[in-house]
Amino acid sequence: MTKATNTTRSEPQWSSRKEEIVDRAFEIALESGFAGLRMRLLAERVGVTEGALYRHFSNKEAILLALAARIEGRLLVPIRKIASGAEDSPREKLEKILRHHVRTLIETRSLPLLLVGEASFSEHEELRLRMGGIISSYQSILSTLVGQVGGQGEGELEPREMALLLMGLPAAVALSHPLLPDEKLESRLVDYVVPEYVRLLLPGERRSV
Repeated sequence: MTKATNTTRSEPQWSSRKEEIVDRAFEIALESGFAGLRMRLLAERVGVTEGALYRHFSNKEAILLALAARIEGRLLVPIRKIASGAEDSPREKLEKILRHHVRTLIETRSLPLLLVGEASFSEHEELRLRMGGIISSYQSILSTLVGQVGGQGEGELEPREMALLLMGLPAAVALSHPLLPDEKLESRLVDYVVPEYVRLLLPGERRSV
């Protein structure tokens, strides 16, 4: 069984039982995606009745919101910390952010992307807003850092457009990793591919503002 990794989180201060439920939901989602995340199975995995489970989370949508908070804690909270650091240059921050993003996607078998897809087609507006907010915050952080890095002169892309290109590498990893795992490639992604990707997209640099 895959065990959820505890990291710095932005999620609410849950009771120990709620925490356990979210941990088991995370495990099930890693194993079989969100289609496999059924309340009966979750109750069995936690060791409680369905009725007891519903006393903590009213429906599957509430579980998905809790998982969105878990993903925000694993992905976005460390990214904010990297971006606010005083020691690294903007380019170094971008490299560290993409490294963290790629690692997280590999460790979670692209679960953040799966949840984005789930939210995109969901009628649950709160989930759509939560995931949209995470993506918007991420894009904003990248855009700000790109604005501190030199472009290619006339005709260069705007920071928000370059931010989308930077997100392209993690997105490609998220799409390919679950179906086409490649240990050799994954071993090179963080230490070699990410820095080279940033260098190719942003060859120059100017002083931070």
